[in-house]
Amino acid sequence: MIGSKRNGYYTMSEVQFEEMKNFYKKLGYNPLQVKVLTERCFGNSIVVSKDVPYRNDWCFPLRIDYNTPPAGGIFKNMPFQRSMPGASMSAFQSRMTVSAVPNMASPTGSVRSNQPVQAQRMVSKRNMSRSRMINLSELYEAELDGAVESFDTAETHVNDENEKLSPLNSPQAIFSANVNTASWDYLRGKIEQRSSIDKSFVRVEEIINSYLYDFPKPEKDELFSLTAEKCKCAWNPDAELMLVGMRAKDVPVDVKQNLVFLVDVSGSMGDQWVLVQMSLAAIISRLKENDTLSIISYSDETVVVKKNLNGGDKAKCVDAIIEIEGTGGCTRGSEGLEQAYSFLQEKYDKNANNRVFIFTDGDFNFGITSEGDLKDFIYKKRDSGIYLSIVGYGYGNFKDNKMETLAYNGNGNYTFVSNPYDINDNLCDKLISNLVTVAKDVKISVELNPAYVSSYRLLGYEFRALTQQEFHDTKKATDGIGSGHNVVALIELTRGKAKEQFSSRYVKSDVKEHSDEFAFIEVHYKSPDDKNLTATKSISVKEIENSQTDNIKTAQLLAAFGLCVVDSKYKGKADKALLSEMIKEFEKSGKYNMNKRYSHFDIIRKYMQS
Repeated sequence: MIGSKRNGYYTMSEVQFEEMKNFYKKLGYNPLQVKVLTERCFGNSIVVSKDVPYRNDWCFPLRIDYNTPPAGGIFKNMPFQRSMPGASMSAFQSRMTVSAVPNMASPTGSVRSNQPVQAQRMVSKRNMSRSRMINLSELYEAELDGAVESFDTAETHVNDENEKLSPLNSPQAIFSANVNTASWDYLRGKIEQRSSIDKSFVRVEEIINSYLYDFPKPEKDELFSLTAEKCKCAWNPDAELMLVGMRAKDVPVDVKQNLVFLVDVSGSMGDQWVLVQMSLAAIISRLKENDTLSIISYSDETVVVKKNLNGGDKAKCVDAIIEIEGTGGCTRGSEGLEQAYSFLQEKYDKNANNRVFIFTDGDFNFGITSEGDLKDFIYKKRDSGIYLSIVGYGYGNFKDNKMETLAYNGNGNYTFVSNPYDINDNLCDKLISNLVTVAKDVKISVELNPAYVSSYRLLGYEFRALTQQEFHDTKKATDGIGSGHNVVALIELTRGKAKEQFSSRYVKSDVKEHSDEFAFIEVHYKSPDDKNLTATKSISVKEIENSQTDNIKTAQLLAAFGLCVVDSKYKGKADKALLSEMIKEFEKSGKYNMNKRYSHFDIIRKYMQS
């Protein structure tokens, strides 16, 4: 088989196979390229059978069988009778040998990890020995009804929710911009699959920021537009909700791309390779003549698959995808990153967007493995002029904390893929926004006037909260913003004159200066060529009192949804009944496509039905 040392195959239903074929067709690939991409995945065969169910999670275990029929086509409706050899077990088979271990809670502020207490060898509930002959439908039935047991080793950051604060004692809400969509992608994938949601993976600000708002475009000479508006808080009748919005400038889309795809082909990624191949093909479909692409894979070792491909030569790019070899084994992620950065530094093009795309579950188990060491490692790469995009996969093993740390400290962004809808959204529709960085280290301060606001609470951004010192520190690493990106923050506030909770010598709430000012927004950032810049906007009382648009209505719905999902202690009246009322208000307006599959409204409805 091309690009593979073992006879491996993925099995999927006929309906799902047609969906995958249409996916490649819509990307613009010609019939021959579609045939190649749908018959092969990382060199292994795609097997279509009417005996297997539709995989709503788009997870296809790689089957290893040295008696697989010769390569050369799609094997439809095969009467699969096969053994499970003791040697060279697939990722699926290896999961069958490990007992389930309950979740282990982590202290607040630490990494949540469901590490196994004991990896006990066992047979499945159906007592399927590895030497027994079974058919394909039985194998899938066992897998889907829970006969195959596994343990959860996923990790994420766990942070306490932001508290209510007084603008006298804490005058500024300071945070870094967050345009990542990984948490939202994780959540909607889980809801689409009707699977249980681990709320520690859900970040409210990423839900809010996943929507494309209708903010005004920046003025001709400005990089950002800054807006603010206010409305009554739907879940707290004693509070109001303030929206602070930014929109980045749209830059030309003809920027040359100089990319390296770094593909994790270790054993923990085995079930995800079909989705990874679809992701690679999606990005390649958007590359143009003279864009440059190189592909590196890593597991036990790092392999340069192809160098300096012309992005306009789709045939060679497709061939290169197929030549990637899924090997299994351990994950030398830091070694792969080091080689990808070194390669781009040698081939650095000052007139191009130089970027590493890493496709992984983040399970770095050899080389640099700890979150702290990865932070130090990637921080040293920030000044190279190379940007980082992370595409995450796999629920049971994905290391959200490590991927978020890499993106946050490495001039990067981070998305998550669980099905083709995620690929279309993040790697096609939003690709230019994620490719072209217009500002680095974007830090936002919102100062509220204590003459009008007695208390406030920032929704989300717990991992990205900053001190005043960090806000003014030009060396502090934070997130960047791409072309046309929106950044939204919601602040729940209580009106009235703030009272000092602690004694203060200088801060007074009755000062006359800026008496007509409700809030002051200040943004610190760096241009792509590392110039330190500032943008500010004063929000008057008159302006904020007459400012409600559809933007804040949408943001409030998404915030209420997020508070419900994470079961926030501040959710107040936010529940499924409130979500239903808010959805009905949107339907009445007639301004929205309420029935679009996998849209925000569709996902919220499915959540309400769960």
